[in-house]
Amino acid sequence: MNRKTWQAPWSYREGIIIVGGLVALGTIWQIMLGSSGIQIPSWPGNLYLALAFAASLIVFHLLIPKSAFVKWLQSIPAAVTSAGLFCGLAILMGIIPQLPASQPSAISLLGLNKITNTWFYLLANVYFLACLGMATLKRLIPFKLKNGGYILNHLGLWITLTAASLGSSDLQRLSMDCYEGKIEWRAKTETGQLVEMPLAVSLIDFKLDEYLPKITLIDHQTGKIAVNRQKSQYFSLADAPGTLENYRIEVETYLPESGFTGDHFERVNEVGAPPAAQLKVRNSETGEITTGWISSGSFRQQPFAFRLSDQYSLVMLPPEPRKFQSDIQVLFPDGTQAETTLEVNKPFSINGWKLYQLSYDSEKARWSDLSVIELVRDPWLPAVYFGVFMLLAGTLFLLRDGAAKKKGVQNGMD
Repeated sequence: MNRKTWQAPWSYREGIIIVGGLVALGTIWQIMLGSSGIQIPSWPGNLYLALAFAASLIVFHLLIPKSAFVKWLQSIPAAVTSAGLFCGLAILMGIIPQLPASQPSAISLLGLNKITNTWFYLLANVYFLACLGMATLKRLIPFKLKNGGYILNHLGLWITLTAASLGSSDLQRLSMDCYEGKIEWRAKTETGQLVEMPLAVSLIDFKLDEYLPKITLIDHQTGKIAVNRQKSQYFSLADAPGTLENYRIEVETYLPESGFTGDHFERVNEVGAPPAAQLKVRNSETGEITTGWISSGSFRQQPFAFRLSDQYSLVMLPPEPRKFQSDIQVLFPDGTQAETTLEVNKPFSINGWKLYQLSYDSEKARWSDLSVIELVRDPWLPAVYFGVFMLLAGTLFLLRDGAAKKKGVQNGMD
């Protein structure tokens, strides 16, 4: 006898219908209520919301454990379909750039460019967390030690996802423009709004190391790179001598800081002095040898090209940054202060804030007196880490149980 739809116990058929209904309902709400998105309450409202959600799941489990609703949330079909919906939205986030729309479109109308702020993502998240929470409570109450790995895994995932979702409203990500010799206490939001910070940063010194410049061949008529018969269109002065098309290039003189005087470059020591090189070039087809200077130029000097013929010139590209860092002092109103050196991918943590080296004045390059520092504060991050730790502990617990069962089976066979 075939089971009718919505006849208990529910299965994957009802699960697919529920998922489709949530997507349809969320889409309708998204279109009707506008694309401004969901605003999650900040602290302590998000904490109250998390506690209320957890308490409601516990109440359902304790008071109506045999109801069709609770049994469905604790079932495998509910877990599979809710996880499928949640993972499907995560895949969409990886496919569609999550950036503000430059102009109205179907993607922006449905909120697909900011999925985590949409109504259908909220419904999918609540549905998945409800299924995950009820499945955890089924093994947690009453507690049995043999369910320890399962509980740690599922409860850890529930805590991680809940903290990450509700904590997003408390996440602060700001950028601060710091100039050498000045103290800055204001930072900018992503929209450019200035915010007074509970800390100040003094930029002591900004340092930037550069690779040796690269050179390439330019076609006068097109203004484009003329190197087509080689794997690389450039070569670094560090790799000289080198070949570009029919030209064999050697470096006779290299000046890391230079100034143009008369018909040549000389070493100088001043702000904005760009690198320059004297090259010796041999044409492999004609055997002709010529010498000349090239320079990448800077914000104070124009670039200088070496004209080889009526068709080609050699040019030096601006040096690429190898490493940049900022020596800073962090100050707080209570007198707390600390000095550190910020580097890319090496943040500094203090009083709940993380400071990252973000960028600098790219036009001035190594002469930049500006360092852009990113300040990040995520008070819910410890809860996320705690959930991840529970996941890892649960995995170890399950591995131990699996090894013990395997050993028991082998001993039984012996």
